[in-house]
Amino acid sequence: MNRRTLVEFITAWILILVATVVILMPIFNINNVKNIFIAVISFYGIIHLFKNIYILKYKEYSGFSTAISSVIILIIMFFLDVNDSPWNLALILFIWIILMSLTKLKESDYYHDKKNKLWVLNIANLILFILSGILATINLYYTSDIQTLVLGFFFLINGILELIDPIVAYILEKK
Repeated sequence: MNRRTLVEFITAWILILVATVVILMPIFNINNVKNIFIAVISFYGIIHLFKNIYILKYKEYSGFSTAISSVIILIIMFFLDVNDSPWNLALILFIWIILMSLTKLKESDYYHDKKNKLWVLNIANLILFILSGILATINLYYTSDIQTLVLGFFFLINGILELIDPIVAYILEKK
């Protein structure tokens, strides 16, 4: 397994673990959606920034775009109150989904330029990411417990989608 595939694999598993922790938070009565969302988006940006630093020699900069998207969302969160209005949380999540979709589309273009067949898989992952993001955005008008669960499952799906790419790359690498 090359370094890039290994780093992406580890990153995806870390994101899955973070999403699992978010899903378990309502059990421990941790229901402040704003703080949970800030923590997850911050962690998401930081982990992708470190991922991109480790694979800098491959000249693929989607991790930097993800980190910038996370910073933009954190800045927007200072202007919108998430705890009082679930519509603000849905808007912020939707903006993040748009920014991440552009990043994932650019990553697919990178694969296509390199004549790598993984670009088709990335487009499929992009479509699934957008669909799961829209479903999560639509279902954020319930109580804070449900909002936390919806966010947790959305980030879990996102982590699983990010795990598919390194697994398929490893399988293709072995052939």
